[in-house]
Amino acid sequence: MFFEDECHFKLTLTIIRSWFLAGSQPEIKSPTDRFKVSIFGAMGRNGQLITFQNEIFNAETFRLFLEKLLGEADVGRKKDGRKKKILLVLDNARYHHAKILQPWLKEVACLLELFFLPPYSPDLNPIEMLWKKTRRNVTHNRYFSSIQKLCYDLKQYWVQFSEPNDELMKLSAFI
Repeated sequence: MFFEDECHFKLTLTIIRSWFLAGSQPEIKSPTDRFKVSIFGAMGRNGQLITFQNEIFNAETFRLFLEKLLGEADVGRKKDGRKKKILLVLDNARYHHAKILQPWLKEVACLLELFFLPPYSPDLNPIEMLWKKTRRNVTHNRYFSSIQKLCYDLKQYWVQFSEPNDELMKLSAFI
């Protein structure tokens, strides 16, 4: 079982609570550009994270992400050697339901099944907690001089989740 969602990480500064010496007022740099990094992500109950960066979210890029998921997901094998089926839990973004995806989804039905959450229920998708954790540990209260630096730091943070691990397993434990 994998939980899928998309997220934008913006270059603009996001400030959250922090401690400063009494009477001091820190100077905080902030870029003037409004660039962002757009990420597809799927978090497995086994603790594996698979990400795919793309500038836009649409049916074509979603299919590219699903192909990457099918290729990289650590789901184990059946007795006959074939990969086990992935149940992908996701929201109701329009491109998840696109008509142009349907023939391909039928072709891979033995490997992938989509399970749509009720509308407006992000609290039911554990990958939302990973996005929050990523922002807390990577982007909040940090100045990035370029979009490349932001991308690099995000990828460096997610490297720890490329193999199944306990930390991500805990995030999906309530499901």
